[in-house]
Amino acid sequence: MKHSVAPDGTALGAAFAAGRLEPRALIESLLQRIGTLDPIIGACNHVAPPAPLLAAADAAAKRWREGIPRSLLDGVPFGVKANIAVAGWPWHSGIAALRNRVATQDADCVARLRAAGMVPLAVLNMHEAALGVTSNNEAFRTTRNPWALDCIPGGSSGGSAAAVACGMLPIALGTDDLGSVRLPSALCGVVGFKPGHGEVPVGGVEPLASSLDHVGIHTRSVRDAAQVFELLRGESGECVSLADDPGISGAPPLAQWLLGDQERTKPEMTSAVRDVLHGSVGGRRLDRPVDWTQVDLSALRRAGLLECERGAARHFAALLREQPAGFSAEFRQLVAWGAARGPAQVRSAANCLARARKSLRAELRHRLLVSPTVPHRAPRRHAPTPSDLADFTAPAAIAGVPAISVPVGPFDDGPPMGVQILGTHSRDVLRTAALLFPGTAPVAEPSSDGEKP
Repeated sequence: MKHSVAPDGTALGAAFAAGRLEPRALIESLLQRIGTLDPIIGACNHVAPPAPLLAAADAAAKRWREGIPRSLLDGVPFGVKANIAVAGWPWHSGIAALRNRVATQDADCVARLRAAGMVPLAVLNMHEAALGVTSNNEAFRTTRNPWALDCIPGGSSGGSAAAVACGMLPIALGTDDLGSVRLPSALCGVVGFKPGHGEVPVGGVEPLASSLDHVGIHTRSVRDAAQVFELLRGESGECVSLADDPGISGAPPLAQWLLGDQERTKPEMTSAVRDVLHGSVGGRRLDRPVDWTQVDLSALRRAGLLECERGAARHFAALLREQPAGFSAEFRQLVAWGAARGPAQVRSAANCLARARKSLRAELRHRLLVSPTVPHRAPRRHAPTPSDLADFTAPAAIAGVPAISVPVGPFDDGPPMGVQILGTHSRDVLRTAALLFPGTAPVAEPSSDGEKP
């Protein structure tokens, strides 16, 4: 697969500051790239008209010239998953019944980035109602993996990860209930960061399960993820340094997290984790491996999915009665199954989640864990989807702890791989991720094979 090098969002902001690049020129180039690549990739559901985008870019340029930028990312564009509200834009959550809904105000996360001068540019495709891992959406579009067009990008934030991977946008927002930011980021070769539960406001985001709902970030560098995270937390937007690590002696040690049936996890995935731990940590202390191979990750994921299905059944109950044809048969089946579970099964699932939450938080008390983000590379689009894609990402969402996926090569041999780091504190996770992945992911350069998404 052909790929190229392009600046990340932080570098774009630095170019604005130095006068080497104008925000207007960046917007124009991204619109052109979307026009060329999106018919191949299928990531965008809605692109803002040029006039307001260029007006926002010119306003940012003026602030940079006057030396009063709102943040280091002032003027940098971003995209949003279709379940995140942007005032005046479609807000359909990948659901046909909501195709004509228009948001009346920005989601809190969008408002915070807009206040920092960032420019919302596009609504991005997603798996219907965030309940799925493929981003094949029969009511809107099928999103393809930019690194391997015959493969899925992952879900449910597949459009967000794919748009960043092929350089249509430098930054995108997604949501993560069981791994829906980290999973597609791993399959598409970008950085995907899920903060701790409650660290980023979810107002104006279509709810799924309140105990699991997170807003997450897709970028091509860890430093971009850190910068956006600070803005989403409502910080001032001053430079975020990932180099001010408390020192090797004061940093939490790293431990390999052994997950699931080791015979089913592709050897290249576990090798990537070992290579990262032993070759790129610059003397960071390594703790003993944490063995979860006997934990039934499938049952844990299924318990989390039940939480999501029941939450969706409650949230969409009226709309499902009024417009059942506005939902796919798959979605109706999922929520009906969840709603029909009896009290004993619901209690059993809740207890399973509580035990996993307690256990993982205890393991993270004095260390960071490192694992493959997914058990294998991106599956083919027309093949059966493996049921275990979210098995490695679900525990961190269930525990509500911060977790990040960073890409590992090669980028020229099919879809890339991801390594996941999780811990108790977001800044520890981000600092460690920057140590393990200090650079910027390359941009995929897909070419059409005649098949449209």
